Parts: sequence; C-alpha cells; structure tokens
Amino acid sequence: MLVLKNANVFDGINEKIVKNATVVLDGAEIKEIIPNCNKAFENEEVIDLKGKYVTPGFIDCHVHFMLDEVPDKERMLNDHSAGGVIFSNVDSYVAFRAVENAKKTLKAGFTTVVDGGGVDYVDVALKDAIKLGYVEGPDYHISGKQITAWTSHFRGLGQETYGPFGMRRMVREQLYWGVDQIKIENSAPIRSVGRSLAKSAFTLEEMSAAVDEAHSADLLVSVHARGIKPVEVAVEAGVDLICHGTGMDEKCIEMLLDKGIYVLPTLASPNPNPEPHIVAAKSTRVIELLKETGRIQWESIRNAYKAGVKMALSTDAGGVGIKHGENAKEMLRMKEIGMSNFESLKAATSEAAKAMRFDKKGVLKEGYVADLVILNDNPLENLETVCSVAGVIKGGKVVN
Repeated sequence: MLVLKNANVFDGINEKIVKNATVVLDGAEIKEIIPNCNKAFENEEVIDLKGKYVTPGFIDCHVHFMLDEVPDKERMLNDHSAGGVIFSNVDSYVAFRAVENAKKTLKAGFTTVVDGGGVDYVDVALKDAIKLGYVEGPDYHISGKQITAWTSHFRGLGQETYGPFGMRRMVREQLYWGVDQIKIENSAPIRSVGRSLAKSAFTLEEMSAAVDEAHSADLLVSVHARGIKPVEVAVEAGVDLICHGTGMDEKCIEMLLDKGIYVLPTLASPNPNPEPHIVAAKSTRVIELLKETGRIQWESIRNAYKAGVKMALSTDAGGVGIKHGENAKEMLRMKEIGMSNFESLKAATSEAAKAMRFDKKGVLKEGYVADLVILNDNPLENLETVCSVAGVIKGGKVVN
C-alpha cells in the first residue's frame, strides 16, 4: 500500500477541504481517506505531503496528441523537405511527437484524457503502448478518425462520407479500430475556404444514423459544432457531447438544457486574446479570424454557463497552437467566463467524469481509481496553483 499523510484533500465534489488527512492507496484503488489522522502505518510506503493539497487526477475531455499546429521551431522533426514535401514516413514522426505530448500531459496532472481525433490511427497504437507500459501517458481514450463531410483540416485526421448508410459504415469502421467514442465534424473548421457557420455538414437523417449506430455499441458521440444549425442538428439527433459550441443562440441553449447534454467549451480554441506564440506563428488575417471567432465563442459559452448548461474541461490541445502540458490553463479560462474556483475544479474532475461516463473517476473516494494530483496551495483559494503541480499519482503509482 501507499500512504499519503499530512494531506489536505479536495475530493472533487464538496466545496470543503478535508484537513490533515491520510489517503491510503491499495494498488490502483483508493482504500480510505482518514481525516485528522494520527495513525502510524508500519511496513507501508509512506509519503509525508507536509500540508500539500490533493485533488482527483484532472481529466481533459478533448485533446489531439498527434497534432502540434504551432511546433517549437527549434525542435521540429524532419518529417518534410525544405520545400514542404511531406515524407512517406511522416506518421513515424507523428507517433514520436504523440508520445512526448502524452508524457507532458500526464506530468501536468491530467491522468485521463479523451483524444478527439488522431492521425491515421496512430492513436490506436499509442493507446496500446500506454496500456502495456511501453510509454508513460494518461489513461487514454480515443476517437480514431473524425467522421467528416469534406477533407479534414489536418492530414490523416478525418474520414469523408455522406448519406445515412455511409455514416453507419464509417461508425462501424471506427469500431473495428477499438475507439472509445465517435467524433463527428458537423461544421467547417475555422480556417476553411468558403467556411460558413450557418451550414450543418450533415443532415438530421445522416446524424441520426450515426448516433443510432454508435449508441448500439454503447459509444458516446461527440460533435464538433460551430454555429446554430450544426448545434441544432446534432442535439436533435441525440448526440452526447457538443464540442466548441460557437455562436449558440437561446434556442440551442434551451435544447441542451432540455436534453442534459454537456458542452466541451475549448476556450482556447480559439481565444479572443491569442497567446504570443500563436500571434508570432500566424498571419494577421488568421489572427483576426481567431480573435473574432473567439469573441463569439466566449460570449456563447458564457451565456450557456449562466443558463445552467453542463460543462466539462476540454482544451483542444494540439490545435490552434494550444500547447500540450498546459491543459490546466483551461481552468483559469473557465473562471474568466464566470465560474468559481470550485466549479472550474469540478469541471476538470467530477463533472468531466460524468460527461464522459467514466466509472469511479474524478472523485477522491473509497473504491475509486487512485488517480491524484498534488498541489502546493489550496486550489479553492488560489486556482493558479493547478498550473504548477507538485506531484502526480496515476493508478496508485507515483509519476516521476
């Protein structure tokens, strides 16, 4: 067993810190949490946290480990020629990037993530490698390829189809690869030629067929939706998650509330105030587009939050220049739209677990998975502490 003594515990559901507690882990499971504990533990591995704070492992409901839209130019891998020709072994480079992104994310306190779309099924291999201990990474849930109506905005990310039969066939193809959810792109990417937020990529009939096929296999359906019509069609078809939710009106919000659907707000994708490294990497035209779309998105998400729409932390890390390993910044952005520290923390723990229907995760409780984050300060008072974690435990094992 592993014993964490002198800990202050945020359990993920109560707005109260359990002080001077001892957390006892038995393998990959939380055995007990003992408040005001002075018990001596002999013949057990004991870590004295000296008053540090413990929370459930963080959960990011939307990342892209295979993507790195704004890479560090000093560490760019040699996956294409100086003239821009992509080499035939490019996916080998994608895989190595993904391994590093997984490690960065785990060490940032995110013990569970959902990948919203990989590249040519590299995510399938990465999931297997993490599970079998070849590489370090979070508990990794995958989508395989996004189902799209047109060429995807990243190479190898999407699979095009149309018609109800085509949607069912594409869902079944993802099932073959062992995905954990189905991801559908129902609106054009931000920088697409001829992009229109007014157009739903798929009809209600098409979307309903995909949802029916996915639900028959007990898989959640997450939909990339920017614009009123894309959201309306997805919600009416019975999807489980709306990703982004840009430009939603009152009717969209009412539909979400009526069906109890979670929104994955991705407030950095895009941010009305892009970070300096994104500004440096993009043209003025693209930056202005990101700013305007971000303004619409934040207003939409703020209105949805005020109305009571359920939300779970999601970053879209890998896209739009969002850095892997900086996922916790999303909690600070959620605070900016009006959430309290407590609500932001729940969005990254217990609410994220509910949104993704993860069993025995997101809460520090007897019998739950022993995924924990150790923080230097009280996150209910100082939320910024989540951006510099003091330690991570995944499945009962300390992450080095």
